[in-house]
Amino acid sequence: MDNKAENSPRDRIIETALRLFYEQGYIATGINQIIAESQVAKATFYHHFSSKENLCVSYLQVRHVVWMGWLRSSVEKHTSIEDRIKGVFGFLSEWMTKCNFRGCAFLNIASEVPSLNSKIRTEVVKHKDDLRLYLKQMLSRLKASDKRYNNINIKKDVDMVYVLVEGAIVASQNYGQAWPVKAARDAACILLNIDI
Repeated sequence: MDNKAENSPRDRIIETALRLFYEQGYIATGINQIIAESQVAKATFYHHFSSKENLCVSYLQVRHVVWMGWLRSSVEKHTSIEDRIKGVFGFLSEWMTKCNFRGCAFLNIASEVPSLNSKIRTEVVKHKDDLRLYLKQMLSRLKASDKRYNNINIKKDVDMVYVLVEGAIVASQNYGQAWPVKAARDAACILLNIDI
């Protein structure tokens, strides 16, 4: 049985956008293609989404939940906080390889929508803020876990680890290889005084 037929029209539209926006890009993907591939009428599309921009906002909101779920599921398999921090980079390496180095859906969209005042860029920033918060929670736990980590400056070090994560994603996408993720992992370990 076709699973698409079981899903609501809105869900089918978002599922189609999840695939096409990530694979082809936001600008290259037309509404008519989304309508055809999600098997809905044009009126149905516009009933749920008044514009391509509004669909993109919904796409990013769903992608955020999915991606953060992947990250948490992978990282939280580890017992120690040190291994969880290293696990962030392990997840990045696995994810980048699985997606054939397509990169971050949010950064890809941001490069196509340069206006900082758009609803789309607001969703990109929300996603990145949640990622920074997740890293901050881990570094706070690390600092509280052992006196070896008393020198961690939460604000400064979270920002540096966050930039290492983002840089690893971009460089890995650019080179089509996982070595930048390992380099970022090693740099984060050195920064935080975690055994490599």
